[in-house]
Amino acid sequence: MRADRLPKYLSQDELHRFFAVIPSPRDRALFAVIYHYGLRVDEATMLTLDDVDLKNHRIKIRRLKNGLGGEKPLWRHTAKLLRAYLRVRNDAGPYLFTGREGPLKKRQVQNLFAKYARAAGIKGRSVHGLRHSIAVHLLDAGRGIEYVADHLGHKNIQNTRIYAQISHPLREQVFRDLE
Repeated sequence: MRADRLPKYLSQDELHRFFAVIPSPRDRALFAVIYHYGLRVDEATMLTLDDVDLKNHRIKIRRLKNGLGGEKPLWRHTAKLLRAYLRVRNDAGPYLFTGREGPLKKRQVQNLFAKYARAAGIKGRSVHGLRHSIAVHLLDAGRGIEYVADHLGHKNIQNTRIYAQISHPLREQVFRDLE
C-alpha cells in the first residue's frame, strides 16, 4: 500500500498533547474510551451506563460494521476518567456520554475532537485517528496482530494487517541489530 494511503494516527506525543488540553471530565473520558477500545464514533455514542461496570472493571462494547464486540476489561486509566466524569454528570438518561439534548451525536464528537486537536497543535487528524492510534501503539508495544484484530473487533485479520505496515517492532529490531 502507498504511504499516502496508510491510516493517519496520533503519535504518543500528539496523544499526550491532545489529552492535556481537554478540561472537561466528560470529554476526557469520551476520548479515552474511544482511544483505549479503538471505537468508531458511533460505537462510543451508543454506550449506555449499563455497559460500564466500574465495580468489576468491565465494559461492554457493541461493534458496528459486523465487528466482534463483547465484554472487555476496563483499563485502569479509563476507569479513573469515567469515575471523575460520572461524579459530575447530571443527566439521568441511559446513555453514557450526553450533551444538553440527550446522547452526544457523531457530529458533536467530531467537532469536539477538532477543537481539542487545534488547541494541541495537531493537524490533519480526525477522531477516527484515535482508533488507528491504538492499533499502532499496541503493535509498537509488542502485541501481536491477532491481539490487535481482536481489540478492534475485526472478524478478518486482513483488515488489521495495514497497521503492520506502519508498526512492526520485530522488523524495526532487525534494522537496529544491523546498525
